[in-house]
Amino acid sequence: MNDTKSSIGPMLIESGLVLRPITYLGRAKRTVVDLNRIWRNGRSRNCEEDMTTMNERTSELRRRRRGRSEAFVETDEYREIETTGERLNELLEMEDVGSARDFVKIGMHPDREFLVETSEEFTWTKQWYPVAVADMIDKEKPHKVELLGTSLVVWFDSKNETWNVFEDKCPHRLAPLSEGRVEKDGTLLCAYHAWRFDGDGNCTQMPQASNQREEERIKKNKLSCAIARPTMEKQGLIWCWGESSSTNSSRTTEQIKLEASMTPAPLIPEMEGVTKSGVAPGGAYRNHWQMRDLPYGWCAFFENAIDPAHAVVSHHTLVGDRYKDPAGFACVVERPTTDNAGFRCAMDPAVPPFNSIGQYDGEASYDFQPPCLLKIDWRHDECRFLTSHYCVPTKPGWCRHIVATVCQRNEFKEGNKVRLHRWFKLNLFTLTSPAWMTHVLGPTFLHQDMVLLHQQEKIIMKKHMEESPDAGMGEKWKDQVFIPTGADKMTVMFYKWFRKNGPIPWKPGNDKMPEIERDESKLFDTWEMHTKYCTHCKGAMRNTEYLVNASLLVSCLYVLFILVDLDYAAVVVANGNGGADFSILNVLRNVPNDIYGHLFSLFSFLATAYSLDAFKSLFKTYKFSHSEDDIMAEGTAKIGLANDGPSLYIDLVDNLLFGFGKDLKSEKHSRGCECSTCDTKNFEGVRSVVMANRVRKRMAAVENEENKPWERR
Repeated sequence: MNDTKSSIGPMLIESGLVLRPITYLGRAKRTVVDLNRIWRNGRSRNCEEDMTTMNERTSELRRRRRGRSEAFVETDEYREIETTGERLNELLEMEDVGSARDFVKIGMHPDREFLVETSEEFTWTKQWYPVAVADMIDKEKPHKVELLGTSLVVWFDSKNETWNVFEDKCPHRLAPLSEGRVEKDGTLLCAYHAWRFDGDGNCTQMPQASNQREEERIKKNKLSCAIARPTMEKQGLIWCWGESSSTNSSRTTEQIKLEASMTPAPLIPEMEGVTKSGVAPGGAYRNHWQMRDLPYGWCAFFENAIDPAHAVVSHHTLVGDRYKDPAGFACVVERPTTDNAGFRCAMDPAVPPFNSIGQYDGEASYDFQPPCLLKIDWRHDECRFLTSHYCVPTKPGWCRHIVATVCQRNEFKEGNKVRLHRWFKLNLFTLTSPAWMTHVLGPTFLHQDMVLLHQQEKIIMKKHMEESPDAGMGEKWKDQVFIPTGADKMTVMFYKWFRKNGPIPWKPGNDKMPEIERDESKLFDTWEMHTKYCTHCKGAMRNTEYLVNASLLVSCLYVLFILVDLDYAAVVVANGNGGADFSILNVLRNVPNDIYGHLFSLFSFLATAYSLDAFKSLFKTYKFSHSEDDIMAEGTAKIGLANDGPSLYIDLVDNLLFGFGKDLKSEKHSRGCECSTCDTKNFEGVRSVVMANRVRKRMAAVENEENKPWERR
């Protein structure tokens, strides 16, 4: 047996098969380890058996490599996106992926961890999607939404205190139910013929029936029912199932409900149980949900959101400086790509806006989980910000963006260095802002991307406008772009995932990409994209109108006061001079002194009315161009939120939320929390285990390899 052990090692190495699987990354690492374990433990009876085992495992590996996305990057593509001249970093990257196989569930909700290992194909329609934010829409009205090209209506059943989602058509004559009324008895009334439906879609009233008996007979017919979809309210969002009996006639409504109940939604553990005041488990805080319809597609959104390199350029002055902050970085795979669980990558180092160049004490990871979730996880020794972006594919060329951020603060340390970080300051500012303020300032950030992405996806699809808008999108993107650096690695990984799991199954007849919108009044129409359905913003807009009118009214009063002063001066001049020397100059010389105070107040209130009216316009439209300086973005930079450094305002807010003797350690965290304290399996401090191993290997390599350029941390 010992002879067998001593002979198989050289044979494996000499054959090249031990080394070759390493280039397949992911699974190959485990294959090599398993083969070496066979050799070391002497389990094989002879060399032939070992070689047979090795060949079988290698063949299996190659089959999986061709047929599955778990081997997230092939060797050629990997090298294509890696920066040249850093062979050792390339090898470290491959080892990172191999190590990541032991921690593939990092970032996954406990109820969704099984998705990492499932072999089932990804199915777009068998998923939960957040279609609305519960506290943003009016409970007394129905609301039209879209999902995968299908029109839906969201409404609230006041009797059972539940939200419901129907397909937006009455079974009678297909009139849109979103134009109907929500009645006090907990039914949805069609405004065409007054048919009523309960939360399950059953028809409860049919006025056109000849008698009660006929009405009851007709209501028992399933054709009289509205098409209801499985719906739930979780974490402040209204979730809708992607499938119904009308989109899949082979399944009954009961079967669809059962499948939906057994499928976990992509929820955020840290946001479970958040109160109306924003207090989250573990003494954390969450800001208000934002929701907005964007005039570019699902692919364009994720391509952009998963790209850290664009932030300081596209969002100049808001999160960084386009001239000083762009920098190179490596993308380290923390969870390799799978069909149903997506992938997770960390930045090495986390360049601006997450840190200042040369001062990398914060870590940042991007976690894509299909079909709609992207988590941006920023960690510092003193704080953690988790931003959760949901992108819902509504219709071709459009998506619905829903986002919120939760802050987990550790015990205050001497100096509170985290307060100097721009990422900390920008996110902390949103925690204390009212909902309408967060929403109205949203376009200052989103429109900086929108003006680019709205056109970019149409340019990519220009030669294929007659096809389904997502058909072969990954291939078309790959064939037209130029990707010379590793900074685009996550975008490459995303499109590789989409090449296998796309296209989006749009509803037939609603699957054509729209043309580029050249009318700025439509492209930047914030009323249609957000304000018209947001109760917070409509209320703030209404109050702003009241203030504008009140300011104008007070201005009119001061005009009246000024006229009275002038009239008084005219009377004085007339009585004192007998009307002989009655001139404007004489009148002005005799006006009372309080007229100057009235003039100052008049212009102050007029300026207030003008400023409020300009602010009110933000609820309707916000135009943006990268070729011009933007006053809103520049203002953010001027008050110091977009720059690293101290801020008295941030010091005050941080103390109000987390300071003044609060015992943050005693607060109970939610199940599945991924903070460094709760998730010790996947994290060593602020770094994931994969990142920590990478840093240790790099430090060891620095000690062993002198006079070689090494990336500084």
